[in-house]
Amino acid sequence: MSMITPETQSKPSSPPSPGIASFRQVLKNRNFVLLWLAQLISLTILNAANFGIIVIVNNVTHSVVMAGIAIIAFTLPALPFSAVAGAIVDRLNKRLVLWISNVLRAGTMLLIVISLLFNSTNLLPLYVLTFITSLIGQFFIPAEGASIPLLVNENELVPALSLFNITMTLSQAIGFLLLGGLVSRIFPPFTLQLAGLTLHVQSIDMLFVLVAFLYLVCAALILCIPTRAFTEKHIERGKSTSGETGKALEKIWREIVEGWQFVRKDRVLFFAVIQLSVVGNIMLLIGELAGTFVQQVLHRPAEDMVIILAPAAIGLVGASILMPRITERVGKLRLTRIGFIVLGVGFMLLPVTQWLAWDFYGEKAASSPLLLWVTTLLVFVLGMATACVNIPTQTLMQEHAPEEVRGRVLSLQYMLYNTGSIPILLFAGFFAQFLGLNGLIFLVSASLLLFCWWGIWYVGRHEQASISQ
Repeated sequence: MSMITPETQSKPSSPPSPGIASFRQVLKNRNFVLLWLAQLISLTILNAANFGIIVIVNNVTHSVVMAGIAIIAFTLPALPFSAVAGAIVDRLNKRLVLWISNVLRAGTMLLIVISLLFNSTNLLPLYVLTFITSLIGQFFIPAEGASIPLLVNENELVPALSLFNITMTLSQAIGFLLLGGLVSRIFPPFTLQLAGLTLHVQSIDMLFVLVAFLYLVCAALILCIPTRAFTEKHIERGKSTSGETGKALEKIWREIVEGWQFVRKDRVLFFAVIQLSVVGNIMLLIGELAGTFVQQVLHRPAEDMVIILAPAAIGLVGASILMPRITERVGKLRLTRIGFIVLGVGFMLLPVTQWLAWDFYGEKAASSPLLLWVTTLLVFVLGMATACVNIPTQTLMQEHAPEEVRGRVLSLQYMLYNTGSIPILLFAGFFAQFLGLNGLIFLVSASLLLFCWWGIWYVGRHEQASISQ
């Protein structure tokens, strides 16, 4: 295997050819649209279920640490199992993996509902079922990504991948920040009599029922795609032996090492990989702290996270739509720096707003319109700033990663993101317990500004070297 280095490429990526299809042409592909809809629904309800889990943990424990453990439960499986799952999926029919994984996840959601109905304060089954659901997802994700080239023509691949990337961003905003909170509010609690049992069904329980139903819808969408569309020659030749599987896993490890070596040789690419992982962990951290913030600062139930997080979703999606024009005028690197500075300052202003509300309203500060509206505005700006960092960074990573190593670069970034999320979420919980919520927010703000300074210094050396050359 030849080593791929930045020097072997005359430029980061080649310009799109005139033959690349349009979004309209790709959306006429029935099989692709079915897969795309399955992805949109499954990612959205996955994030909605994660929202529901955090709400339940906050209501039962009122602990940031326990909320962090819940988030770890649905991120931890990606560390040891993602590469192995990819190797297994390569030897299976993708259609089979996709619809079975959706059915299995529907089952875990129904088991969560049953667990909550019988004992809503026992969190152990919730953590275990969350872990299992995420583990199943490790097989769904590579099967879905590998299915796209099977369903579209070569000239349709670029717009198809673009649609999937847009969907991934929107599903986080819609599922975690909007759908979860809205569903828990639409369905009122009720009592169910079943074979002599009296079951008290809460609003949040209905969220998991809906998620289970929609997973079955995703399975039906996959089954609507003809089996012949997923035909792969290497699978048709027969099953792999255990020795071949061992060689495949060894090859995967070599390619991961090669991808890391490539990333380290390109300063902009390395910075983009690290920065994208940091932004992802910021979004996880917001999800971990949102319930506690609503309870401690606004004196509202954890279900009211949607009041704060909805503006963040609107800011994120709105800025994403305008991002091409903004990036063209400002520049990608400069825009990420501006976004990080706004994130740092915005987080710092959240405690300042609380102090101002206390000065004006005294003990009624938590219910004051000043605190609610200024916090809403700040969260909206934070959502926009996140998009200003996230999308240009993704573009930089794609531009500096050649096609033959791009998959390994993306996989490396995903592994770094998940690896960093566990200590960050755990330590954030402990810091919140000992420093207080405002102390943790100031710490996050200072860390963001410090990272921004490091990025300016690190990438600035690359820019100076490029100018001198």
